[in-house]
Amino acid sequence: MRRKIQKVWVDDNNVYAETVDGIVASYPFQRWQRLATATKEQREDFQLSYLGIYWPQIDEDLSLESMFADAGYCQ
Repeated sequence: MRRKIQKVWVDDNNVYAETVDGIVASYPFQRWQRLATATKEQREDFQLSYLGIYWPQIDEDLSLESMFADAGYCQ
């Protein structure tokens, strides 16, 4: 099932996605070497697509489906 995402944001340690029905999932940047070593500006420069989140400056992708299916899920 595809979740409709209304918001994506980052902080110093994690990326978050929130669905239109209020479900929030998060992942720590430490799971990906490129995101773990990226600058704040690189982490904040992302693009949201139907399938996921893409960071063009570091050429990294994160699938929204896996984000909500994995243990990083929270409410």
